[in-house]
Amino acid sequence: MNNVDVLIVVDAEGALASGDLQGNVYMIDTNKHVGSSSEGMAELYTACKDGQIIVWNVAPVSPSSDVEITQFTGQMVNDRVCVPQQVTTPDGDYWEGRVESQGTVGTQQYSVVLTMDGKAMTFDPFLKIGA
Repeated sequence: MNNVDVLIVVDAEGALASGDLQGNVYMIDTNKHVGSSSEGMAELYTACKDGQIIVWNVAPVSPSSDVEITQFTGQMVNDRVCVPQQVTTPDGDYWEGRVESQGTVGTQQYSVVLTMDGKAMTFDPFLKIGA
């Protein structure tokens, strides 16, 4: 079973200026061909299956901006369906978590907390867990 890579692209300058992260986040993943939807928007529905590992990375639109994932919260984490952990490598940090739905199918919303220039902001995408 392949990992699912999720890329979060952030217009940090736009988010900080407007106070709105939701309208300044663009998400894509590697599972569009198996059912992910809302690609390019903040509320991406990432298609996945029980046992799959999801890997989240974040990148700013502007190379001069500083943005990092600092936490995951929400239904997905509270229900322990997927509890991402930070992984640190010499090439940079990313977050990964194993889907442990134990037979549960459907959507699980979660919140991603991003920190930009010292300010924390959140947005709320979904996992779409299939059988």
